[in-house]
Amino acid sequence: MDDAQAVRAALLRQWQRIEASLVDLDLETPSRVARWRNREVVAHLAVQPSLLARFLRSASQGPAVLSLAASLSGTGSLAEVIDASVRASRDEGLDFGAELRRAAPLIEAADLSVTVTSIQGPIALEDYLRTRCVEAVVHGCDLVPAVVPDPEALAIAASALTAVLAARRADLVPAAEALAPLEWLDQATGRAPPAEVFEDLLPLMT
Repeated sequence: MDDAQAVRAALLRQWQRIEASLVDLDLETPSRVARWRNREVVAHLAVQPSLLARFLRSASQGPAVLSLAASLSGTGSLAEVIDASVRASRDEGLDFGAELRRAAPLIEAADLSVTVTSIQGPIALEDYLRTRCVEAVVHGCDLVPAVVPDPEALAIAASALTAVLAARRADLVPAAEALAPLEWLDQATGRAPPAEVFEDLLPLMT
């Protein structure tokens, strides 16, 4: 299930679920993200397909420098930049569906063995797709009402955050794996209070 082709397919399905949810979404409703309404969450999500397409246009066979765990861990350092970018773009009429339809053919045709240069640095495309699954599932669930995650995308996202945990406290991986995937995802990203065993460690990212 968790090979590169399956990850790509799960990400696209998750994005399609998000697109379908936007038809009746009230953009002014507060989301699960502090100080963000649904409008800000959608603005953040809308740039993801086009950003991936942009990275693919300059993909190479060069070495990846950034690991999956390092990429996810590093998002915290970008929080202020992301928030400012979202607030600047939220009223520009970004159309998530249009962005997805433009990007999808390039994503579907991509060589999954390449390296892309993300904002944080060169990363294997397969790993970058996993980070996008985390973003799509977590922020889909941040919308109110939440987007019910694609089951495979949810499993991929939960596994990716378990990889971050393994890099910090490998001994706690069994405790994470004992949780339901959505429960683990919510705790790992600060959407829900952590279980006692994780109190000094979570959230892994926000």
